Amino acid sequence: MSVRVRPAIVRTAAIAAVLGAGTLFGAAGQAAAEVEPGTYTSTTLSSGVVLLQREGRVEGGELVLIGRYPIHSTPTGGYVDLFPGHRVELISDGHGGYTGPAYLGGVVIGSIALTPR
Repeated sequence: MSVRVRPAIVRTAAIAAVLGAGTLFGAAGQAAAEVEPGTYTSTTLSSGVVLLQREGRVEGGELVLIGRYPIHSTPTGGYVDLFPGHRVELISDGHGGYTGPAYLGGVVIGSIALTPR
């Protein structure tokens, strides 16, 4: 008895294998930088205007401002989802601080800076 395999099934299996291998080996190859724990001055800007400046902390992998927000590590620092659709990137400035864009619904609406205290 012979088994006939449809080309679509073979294609799907090949794509799944390639994506699975890419995920497995690609994830292992990417380094993740941690946002360093400590006390910072957090400055939120929009159109060059300071909207909020206050003391913030990074502790236990979380950004502590008005609430506690998990920091997701990236190769350049991390990002924080403050609420659904509102994300800030924390990119290391090489001097102990972090800066990055602030997004709302995928659109840049301002920026954030964490300056070590």
